Amino acid sequence: PVAPSSPTCGPDQATALQTALAKLPPEPQTGMGWNGTPIDSNYNPCADLSTVLVMIEHGTGSSPVQALMFHRGEYLGTGTSKAYGFTSLNAARSTDNTVVLDYKTPGECNACAPAAVTSVRYQWRGDHVEMLDPPPPS
Repeated sequence: PVAPSSPTCGPDQATALQTALAKLPPEPQTGMGWNGTPIDSNYNPCADLSTVLVMIEHGTGSSPVQALMFHRGEYLGTGTSKAYGFTSLNAARSTDNTVVLDYKTPGECNACAPAAVTSVRYQWRGDHVEMLDPPPPS
């Protein structure tokens, strides 16, 4: 008997990240490039949708972050056209085909509790990613 074919899995995270960063223009507000060390990730080369979060080079806690989206290791693009500070991966709510990102609205200070948190779900829809919730206010 022939074994069922498994879905093709992509490259390891480091390779996928290098490919994505090579296509990502510098962050427009700061003109900075992107740091190659992820701040968070649920990258899975076999998942329909996973993400790697990267911050601008020499960034701080409030610096712009981009969510790089991957389908089975293939770079699809960023979660939002604009980079937001205070972005984090909600791993508990993310699944094999859905990535949930939490965008914090800054409070009174960088170390203070956030004024609000906007959760945005991104889901793989067969051939593209769909943002299921409105993006955070800019």
